Amino acid sequence: MNHMKRILGIGIALCLQIIIVLTCVEKMTFHLPYYEDQYFKNKVFDAVEMEPKELLFVTQEMLLYLQDKRETLDMKAQVNGVEKEFFNEKEKQHMKDVKNLFLVGYQIRRFSSILLVFSLLLLLLWQVPKWNDLLLKSIQWVTGSLLISIFVISLIIMMDFSRSFTIFHQIFFTNDLWLLDYETDWLIRMVPEPFFYDISVKIGTWILFILGLQWILTTFYFRKITRRRS
Repeated sequence: MNHMKRILGIGIALCLQIIIVLTCVEKMTFHLPYYEDQYFKNKVFDAVEMEPKELLFVTQEMLLYLQDKRETLDMKAQVNGVEKEFFNEKEKQHMKDVKNLFLVGYQIRRFSSILLVFSLLLLLLWQVPKWNDLLLKSIQWVTGSLLISIFVISLIIMMDFSRSFTIFHQIFFTNDLWLLDYETDWLIRMVPEPFFYDISVKIGTWILFILGLQWILTTFYFRKITRRRS
């Protein structure tokens, strides 16, 4: 029974971290003002030959599509003064793959949330003594392990971001549609490699900050209640 309780505690802690990580990815990815800042920083408006308002509209619609709030990426935009279909078929197919990744992420987060609540209810129904100690220890251990892992992985990625970027796509995509051409595909002009580097750093920083704060608070609270009992 004790073994099951420990597994339950670790499961709750893991679900919590999954929810935090996926939420950080979502909040940064779908924050439109961030794209505007990056477009100015990377001179994207000049690269796509579009007015800021026009490109931001396209971006907003693209983000809605990735959130499954828009059915297709069929849209026209003014490019260099000429109205034309913005995304070609290759880009649309690739973005469909990207959208599916986000949908899987939503499903994982939803399942983790349900599992977390169900596991907490089990702890209460089993009337586990000192259940808060169990949760604090589990969160402490899981968060600490995850912090070290993410920190090490981040260092490896930053050492050669281009190679890491390629490996990421090879793992998560079963085709080569992500290999875009600067001359024919607007998408690569909108979000060039410096954009992905910057957003990766920001997402990683937020995750490390939140998990680090969580580890500090759980450690502090656990020591506090331990001293109170002694």
